[in-house]
Amino acid sequence: MKEEQLHRWWLQRRRRPLADPQKDEILRWAGHARHELNTYTSLEDCLEQRGIQWEISQRNHEVAGVRFRAQLDLNTHRLTVYAGALDELERPHRPRKLLERVILCHEIFHLLCPQCPSPLHEAAAHWFAAEVTGLEDFPGIWDLSTE
Repeated sequence: MKEEQLHRWWLQRRRRPLADPQKDEILRWAGHARHELNTYTSLEDCLEQRGIQWEISQRNHEVAGVRFRAQLDLNTHRLTVYAGALDELERPHRPRKLLERVILCHEIFHLLCPQCPSPLHEAAAHWFAAEVTGLEDFPGIWDLSTE
């Protein structure tokens, strides 16, 4: 199911099918991030050791019509997760605590793999978040239902 959702997300976002070499690269980058994460005891430990402070903010998560789940600012060493994004994504089968973990994982991917090529980095971050949290879904698909 997760792979099918990745393909659907890619097609909607990129307006072309996901090629096998691209999919392989996405999975490779997600695997690389999982390997890097293994050097830490938890997501929070990763953030702490990297000097990143994080918070859940009540501020508006929509800017110029674009919704943000979170923002990672390496200049200020801050990660902001937006409560409004959590509210939009929450479902009975998708509790708030799980959403927090998925979003943290997604942003930690960007922290661990800043060199991931930009055409692949969002897909790889979503895949990494699903793998780390044990999701059967590809979390990028959640965006499609809130747009």
